[in-house]
Amino acid sequence: MMNFFRKHMRAIFIVTILFFLGGIFLVAGSLLFNKSSDFAAKINKTKISMNLFYSIYRSSVKSYQQTINKSLDEKELNEIKIRVIQTLVQIELFCQEAKKYGVIVTDEELKSDLQNSLEFKDGNSFSMLKYTAFLNAMQMKPKDYESLRKKQLMANKVKMLMASSVKLWNYEIEHVSKQNLLVHKNDLFFTKVNIILKEWLDGTIRNSNVVSNDIILK
Repeated sequence: MMNFFRKHMRAIFIVTILFFLGGIFLVAGSLLFNKSSDFAAKINKTKISMNLFYSIYRSSVKSYQQTINKSLDEKELNEIKIRVIQTLVQIELFCQEAKKYGVIVTDEELKSDLQNSLEFKDGNSFSMLKYTAFLNAMQMKPKDYESLRKKQLMANKVKMLMASSVKLWNYEIEHVSKQNLLVHKNDLFFTKVNIILKEWLDGTIRNSNVVSNDIILK
């Protein structure tokens, strides 16, 4: 770690917006593709269903189109497909790591997360109507969405666990200061966390059997 900031200086200051523990780490070229019709991706022995993939893909396309107010071309649609696959793979990898350390998400934690989600609230109360409308828009059954949400929460717990072991050393702060760069200490810490998480994820993918379905890119 002595040369951490020197090694990653260019990467650190290319980042203009830091998403602490919430960002998506794209792993270009790391996914193997295979022809199969029964799964969108397989991570070690765990399969991600085509239904789950297409539910999130359709929602992502709709959201993006509303943001840019135009239709997407084939290249843009394929980029979204790859991003969705990568995100689902990453969630699964973090969940598999969670199981190694006994990290779990209880039903009560899931219930609290859903009830406190702004997307499902009507005023200050949880709205079953909004939750149902959301599921209908996603074309997902409650059990499927809640299973995915539980995995997302579990992945976040693992990220938090990893982040808790990261320390920003004085020599690292001094090294940045010598570059006459105005960077807040918290930004340096969050960037260091994200880089370490990305390195862990890259290594885990290389050491895992990760296969994606090339049919989805057609």
